[in-house]
Amino acid sequence: MSVVIIGAGMSGLTTAFLLRKRGFDVQVLEASSYAGGGAHSFEWNGHTCDWATHRLFTHDEHTLQQLLSLVPMNKLERKSRVYLGGKWLHDPVDVIQICSRFFPSKTLAIPLSYAFRTKNLPEESFRNYVYARFGRALSDFLLSPYTVKMFGIPAEDISVEWARKKVRVAGPLDVIRQGSKKKFNYFYYPRNGGYGAIPQSLYSELRDRVTLGAEVVGITTEGDRATAVRYRVDGVERELPADMVISTMPLTVLGSMLGHNSPLRYRSVAAVYALVNKPHVSPYHWIYYMDGNVVINRLCEFKNMNPNMGPPETSVVCAEVTDCEHPDLAERTVGDMVRSGLFGREEVLDTTVVSRDFSYPVYERNYEKLVDEAQRFLGRFRNVRWVGRAAQFEHLEVDDCFSAASHLVREIGDRSEKPPAVLSTQRPDLPVSPRLAAIVAARGNAEDTIECVKSIAASDYDQLTVALVCNVEDVDLRHTVEESLPSVTILTKPEDLGIPAAFNAGINWAMTQSADSVFLCLGHATVEPNTLSELMKVALRDPEAGILTPKILSSEHKDRIWSIGTRFRKFPPSIKTIGVGKPDDARFSESREVEFAVSSGLLVNAAVFEKCGLFDPGYQFYYEDVDFSRRARHDGFRIRFVPEARMFHKEASEPTRDRQFYYTWGESFARYYRRHMKPLIPRLIVDLGYLLLREALTGNAAHVPALLKGVAKGFHKRVGDIPRLDAEFV
Repeated sequence: MSVVIIGAGMSGLTTAFLLRKRGFDVQVLEASSYAGGGAHSFEWNGHTCDWATHRLFTHDEHTLQQLLSLVPMNKLERKSRVYLGGKWLHDPVDVIQICSRFFPSKTLAIPLSYAFRTKNLPEESFRNYVYARFGRALSDFLLSPYTVKMFGIPAEDISVEWARKKVRVAGPLDVIRQGSKKKFNYFYYPRNGGYGAIPQSLYSELRDRVTLGAEVVGITTEGDRATAVRYRVDGVERELPADMVISTMPLTVLGSMLGHNSPLRYRSVAAVYALVNKPHVSPYHWIYYMDGNVVINRLCEFKNMNPNMGPPETSVVCAEVTDCEHPDLAERTVGDMVRSGLFGREEVLDTTVVSRDFSYPVYERNYEKLVDEAQRFLGRFRNVRWVGRAAQFEHLEVDDCFSAASHLVREIGDRSEKPPAVLSTQRPDLPVSPRLAAIVAARGNAEDTIECVKSIAASDYDQLTVALVCNVEDVDLRHTVEESLPSVTILTKPEDLGIPAAFNAGINWAMTQSADSVFLCLGHATVEPNTLSELMKVALRDPEAGILTPKILSSEHKDRIWSIGTRFRKFPPSIKTIGVGKPDDARFSESREVEFAVSSGLLVNAAVFEKCGLFDPGYQFYYEDVDFSRRARHDGFRIRFVPEARMFHKEASEPTRDRQFYYTWGESFARYYRRHMKPLIPRLIVDLGYLLLREALTGNAAHVPALLKGVAKGFHKRVGDIPRLDAEFV
């Protein structure tokens, strides 16, 4: 199969490199005179310079090892600072530090604004998100100016997606999640050749397959297929036949070539370089300039990445600027560096500016709908794919680009190995389709479980494997599934599994299938054909949302919410289901972050299992999902409700609230409190006291003794460690 790849940046080179290893005939067309795209490096005044600022940090161990195998790298401890209001601050910014350093103007304003903030603002914009979480004073002083400067539009017009992904503030109530991409404390950087050594290592393997200076001018199509790519070299137009076309061009450019015009916008970035007559300018890898009246977004010094990047007597700093139309850009940028005290104007020996178009996708409100619209159009062409930062309209780092390209190549390879009879005629409108494993834990009666498995097997997501976890005694259930759904894997255990142990058995199996995400659900729920595709769409767009929860509706009353997640109510203390029994109206039409997911249905990124462990098998049921969610959030992952993904829960299949139920509930209650609630004894007295009183007053007094016995058992039962991947679960 001949594959034409448009663009020799990180995504295009990775795709070509991996496809060629699988035996595909690849040709890469690159408009520039060099390979590497925005990740390239170049020589200037004897210094190795990267284009703009880069670093390698990833949760994905497989991606990390692949990149380290390409280029030897050093692991560096991150050193960065924030410049705000003429003062230097720690990064991430400490709220207490701001209040003390900006006395008295912010000392009272920030705490008061936080205390009296409107918490229930709809999550519809960047401004609302930061106002609801941090208050107006801190948001207007610290968070909004930098973001407005970067995108060039007001904070109320910026998508909430950016806030979810990037806002990082450290405060007295904040857990510093050192492992998240918002707050990483180390990174990797090549030992030689600058950051561009990474794409250069790929290019060196593909040199005979890459045509530089080849400007793509069009794509020839016949019906729903692309047949050739037209390009121009040295003023001469040529045509390259293709069985498949993979584009890393901006999504809007690819769309216009195929007949779709989109209002999506990109922002150009100017990298302003200053050669300074000093061995070092600062000890920091990055400096963030937060004020709106400073033209610089962020600045890096290459010799802090590697002291051998240039001559010892001089150093080069690079400022990233998005206000590219500013007159006298280099002079203004250097002036801001001088005013911040980095060096004197007389120490600047030379400057240069290197700009790139289409650098930052502009996250305007509801941009996701425009992206989906463009991708639906492109999805009509069965042999056209798109991957990469500009192509996916996502702020992807190099590791993200490598991972996305790897997923795409694996998907293409898998499809090429399948016989035509089993290939889906319609693939999801996604740029890439990572592998997804769906795990169903048998629950309720066999008929409900079979209906659940069938609904998942009918999903329109084509990179899907399905497994059913049931007891060995469930002979009829296993036989029916084997007969009617032969593609479904059946996992059995001899004992009566609780929900966590059943999920863990399925998760371990999913990892043997190289699953990138795992959808977990109970057998008394069903999904719609596009439920998994909608969840995976958000998983691709927001990888730091480690857990996604669909809109779970009542199977008996399909216009009523059963759950979109849960939250902990401080007083009276209780785990509350969000939305239960309410009409499915506009209140539940927008995505939002939730505190906890529920076991009835949740999508989990594989990185969560690798970092946080699996479900605690000490729970039979109840609190297992809250426990897992809490650990994931503690380790830096967010939990997000996806309203477009719908599933249905059968309430009639829930366990009977008998004495055994209350005993198990009490045992789980004690286990959860021992693991998570501090200080334990005061919290236990108040919360358990309320729980007992509530049950006694609501007609369940007869079950209170069983609840207390369960609590006692939970306090005497060993808590133990959270199981990791590949562990045995009993």
